[in-house]
Amino acid sequence: MYLLQQLLTESAARFPERQAVLFKDRALSYMDLEETSNGLAALLARHGVRRGDRVGILLNKSLECIVALFAILKAGAAYVPLDPASPAARLCSIINHCSTRL
Repeated sequence: MYLLQQLLTESAARFPERQAVLFKDRALSYMDLEETSNGLAALLARHGVRRGDRVGILLNKSLECIVALFAILKAGAAYVPLDPASPAARLCSIINHCSTRL
């Protein structure tokens, strides 16, 4: 069984310079995505994120959102997508009901 984050790591090793994601006029190679998401995953771990935790992502569609998604998965956590256009009360309700760690 492969996990999505494992496929990224393998792709970064096999095709480091190939384009992994493209959003508007910006792109990340597999290696860039791998290294950036590893750094964020380490930061999440330093902030106490552990396997099974839930971490909210409050970002518009972007390369940063993809990096965050992979970082959360690499930290062993699950991501909770939060819509920046949602009212604050709704976001608070989602965060509380999902028991997000961060």
